[in-house]
Amino acid sequence: MRLRTARVPVAHLLLGLLYAVLLVLATGSLRHNVAELARVLFGLIGLVAAGRAARGPGLATRGRRAWTAVAVSFAVLVTAPLLRLALHRVGIEAADDVTHVAFVLALLVALQMFPAARTTRRERWKSAIDALTVLVGGSMVLWYTSFGPYVERHGFSATVVVSAALYPMGDLALLFSVARVLLRGAGDAARRPLRWLAAGAMVLFAGDALHGHLDGHGPVQLHSPWQFICWITADALLAAGALFAADALGPGRRASRPSRDVRRHLRAARFLPYAAVAVAHILMLGAAVSEGTFFPWGGLAAGSALLSALVLWRQTLVQRESDEQAVTDHLTGLANRSRFRATDARSLARAARTGRHSAVLVIDMNGFKEINDTLGHKAGDLVLIEFAALLRRCVPGPGLPCRLGGDEFAVVLPDLDDPGRAYEVAGRIAAELAPVVVAGRLVEMAASIGVAVSGPGELTHDEIVHRADLAMYRAKKHAPQTRWAAWQESMEPAAEPVAA
Repeated sequence: MRLRTARVPVAHLLLGLLYAVLLVLATGSLRHNVAELARVLFGLIGLVAAGRAARGPGLATRGRRAWTAVAVSFAVLVTAPLLRLALHRVGIEAADDVTHVAFVLALLVALQMFPAARTTRRERWKSAIDALTVLVGGSMVLWYTSFGPYVERHGFSATVVVSAALYPMGDLALLFSVARVLLRGAGDAARRPLRWLAAGAMVLFAGDALHGHLDGHGPVQLHSPWQFICWITADALLAAGALFAADALGPGRRASRPSRDVRRHLRAARFLPYAAVAVAHILMLGAAVSEGTFFPWGGLAAGSALLSALVLWRQTLVQRESDEQAVTDHLTGLANRSRFRATDARSLARAARTGRHSAVLVIDMNGFKEINDTLGHKAGDLVLIEFAALLRRCVPGPGLPCRLGGDEFAVVLPDLDDPGRAYEVAGRIAAELAPVVVAGRLVEMAASIGVAVSGPGELTHDEIVHRADLAMYRAKKHAPQTRWAAWQESMEPAAEPVAA
């Protein structure tokens, strides 16, 4: 058994240590000064890291501009004390609000610049609706915790709205922008930094919502230790996102393009709208219980929560069915070429981590054209369906039989302790091939099978499929009988001699 260890970069260790020290100091009497120091220090770390990410050699122009804008937002944190001092000197009392809003706006601009995956118009609408769902859920939290109580206590006016909602609404807009970028799909290298930025935005929103909540419920001590803990944590998470970006995109790294397979890469982000709906119903039920008015609003809120859960459950099942249809061959019900490629790539990557082998079988039916020509395409389709059923019987789990198109099939065999198991599967398929009755006639089924096995981390998807193809063509030389062959070095075409 291999024990894998991950090397943690020194910069991340230092950031964690700095955060722990500042967190302890924030509980003391000098917490306000500690928070100011933390903001400057984390701002410096974020500024340097984001600037390094923006200089990545393989980064696209739009991504370079995005991380440059992130660096500008961290520069606002660094210069916040000087900016507040200058504003106080000219008589502006709300200097803290100005610097906070400036930082949030700069980060909002940066998030709008991040390149997203190319999707259809319908997919863009879906991601926008999902992000709006997150925004509405966060707005309900804001109304329940801070804005509503503050308005009830002070009355409704423009001044009250700005005082109660300025901070959390800005953070909510920031959270919406991060959710939008994640739901649209960012490049592989930018995805992890954006998740840390999203975590920082969530904590920042929670801290400012708490501030508004305390301010809206009367003479309660503001700027308590755990408020400062929220703000310090938010700054640390944002700086961590910039550090991860520097590691993934900085000089010496190649930036990845936005992924086209948004659903597969965003398994966590797609649950954000469901979480927002759950939070909204929990707030309604909590309000009904706390007010002691379960009739009628408590029962209606409970019923609404149940109906929403059922609708979301049904939507999830429909979406899963749609996703399965997109990667399934409609005639045979086997996986299609797209799923074959994705599954094999994951199998090879997992084999590299676990130290196991992975194999691919490429199968081409023999004499299939003659079946179509003599019995018709309907009979040919029935033969393909029979062959697909044979593959299901012969391929053990977690192997995946696939139809690549026409009379060409493939099998992915992951997590093999012994390469010989792949040859056993090929032999089992060859042994099971037998005549079938189609349209009242006995039809011979035969195939040529090529087998290629990859050691841990040895081959890419294209390389292993190429080897299986070569082995299949070697077996094809014995057509029309069924044969299988394993890839050998001698099957590779000889290299062309280099002219002197």
